[in-house]
Amino acid sequence: MWRLKIAEGENEPYLYSTNNFVGRQTWEFNPNVGTPLERQEVDQARQNFYNNRFYRKSSADLLWRMQFLKEKNFEQKIPQVKVEDGEEITEETARTTLRRAVHFFSALQASDGHWPAENAGPLFFLPPLVICLYITGHLDVVFSSQHRKEILRYIYNHQNEDGGWGLHIEGHSIMFSTVLNYVCMRILGEGRDGGEDNACSRARSWILDHGSATHIPSWGKTWLSVIYIYYSNSTCEDVYYPRLLLQDLIWDTLYLFGEPFFTNWPLNKLVREKALRIIMKHIHYEDKNSRYITIGCIEKVLCMLACWVEDPLGDYFKKHLVRISDYLWVAEDGMKMQTFGSQAWDTAFAIQALLASNLAQEIPDVIKRAHDFIKTSQVKENPSGDFKSMYRHISKGSWTFSDQDHGWQVSDCTAEGLKCCLYLSMMSPELIGERMEAERLYDSVNILLFLQSKNGGLAVWEPAGAQEWLELLNPIEFAADIVIEHEYVECTVSAIDALVLFKELYPNHRKKEIDNFIKNAVKYLQDTQMTDGSWYGSWGIYSRKNLFEGGDDVSIDMDQVGGKDISMSSGPITRERAKRLQQTF
Repeated sequence: MWRLKIAEGENEPYLYSTNNFVGRQTWEFNPNVGTPLERQEVDQARQNFYNNRFYRKSSADLLWRMQFLKEKNFEQKIPQVKVEDGEEITEETARTTLRRAVHFFSALQASDGHWPAENAGPLFFLPPLVICLYITGHLDVVFSSQHRKEILRYIYNHQNEDGGWGLHIEGHSIMFSTVLNYVCMRILGEGRDGGEDNACSRARSWILDHGSATHIPSWGKTWLSVIYIYYSNSTCEDVYYPRLLLQDLIWDTLYLFGEPFFTNWPLNKLVREKALRIIMKHIHYEDKNSRYITIGCIEKVLCMLACWVEDPLGDYFKKHLVRISDYLWVAEDGMKMQTFGSQAWDTAFAIQALLASNLAQEIPDVIKRAHDFIKTSQVKENPSGDFKSMYRHISKGSWTFSDQDHGWQVSDCTAEGLKCCLYLSMMSPELIGERMEAERLYDSVNILLFLQSKNGGLAVWEPAGAQEWLELLNPIEFAADIVIEHEYVECTVSAIDALVLFKELYPNHRKKEIDNFIKNAVKYLQDTQMTDGSWYGSWGIYSRKNLFEGGDDVSIDMDQVGGKDISMSSGPITRERAKRLQQTF
């Protein structure tokens, strides 16, 4: 059976960590684990997903949940409350139901304090990894027969009824994902007409019916070229996000006229080889500072392939291989490749939800472990060396989306991590353990202040500031706004929340800068609000936060934004909430 392992890796060669692998989650197959009943339950979960795959596209992450609940011998002792139609829902009924949920959710916490979760869905993540391992000769080294079985299960489960695959598990069929998944099946051993429910022949029919594989967009052409099954430069493409004619002109010109010049003497020596050396320098820097995780799954495969091309037997490539498992996830729908983990992000919200339940006193060990995870996962250092020359920014004091080893600061992850530490600092050490040092809180504030753009908003990774016209250089036909950083309402609101709370608890630290930050951030929200009163949501987190409604969140007097002051009312993150927390705990 497959088992999820937590915070392991210290004995593996070529693998290293900045915090003893806290937050690392990897899957391992052990044929000797599991009772007949447990295996039957797993098989039933898989069959249920398959039977409903066209109606319920995402998995329920049942495998690790079943594992954790059994390992902890969890037994729900709080009786279920049923409310009949028309029956009044009392406070006691709601509280009992909440207690059941809190105790169940607490049982799903990992040993290092985080809550595991899948962060996947796009159907073009896994095939490039399979292609990369195939051409480097490491497919059988990294993927066992059980890996292959689960990867194929995932591909079969998410094949659409028409035979193709979408950009993501909810999407309609497109050439890009369909060709890549077809190639993936063939590399993993399926015959021309093989696969469950004739998966290969159905996929091939879809491809031929929609113009053949020559219609795959440029990114797909790149991977097909890597394995020598695509040679020409057809401009007839099935695109998810059509490019402008100017963009096509730019890229076609570079290909048709630039390539012949830069691949032949003397420009291949004077320009191309120098450029490749600079590129490899940046790749090695990125690899080192992310412990060979890289910023995400797309870059992971490309950087790994580049290291193999440079030296197939070198340590750089070997260090990449041992971090592949950080991206793989197993559920009842099979094995998939994650964008990267969401450990820190999920845990920050889990902590806030548990505290909002006012039941933390019933689960003190859970709160302590979660607090320890958040503290341990904070990034303690900036990128190594002269990071500015490598186009990196400060990261000390931030939180990543996943774990500390990942190393890449994220604005809203930093804000939510900071909020957790501030909330918990109001409580008794007997419940939460040792509070985070003030200096480390100051480091987080420094990151948030640094990441604010001139227009008051916050981007995800680094300060936005590049010119918008650079988006014309976007070579990707299925994603917009990816060349430069852009500000987002979600990141901005999280930062406002965090700094309002910080200001309440540390009123004298960088007071003027924080006030200006909040004022400018609120102005950004005003400027980006749509005519119907809503905001465009880019990350699926906030569409309309209670920021301007009072209630339980921060309330900012919008009439004062353009004036000299910003007033803030009391909510759960202000003085009154602090007093209640202190009285309760």
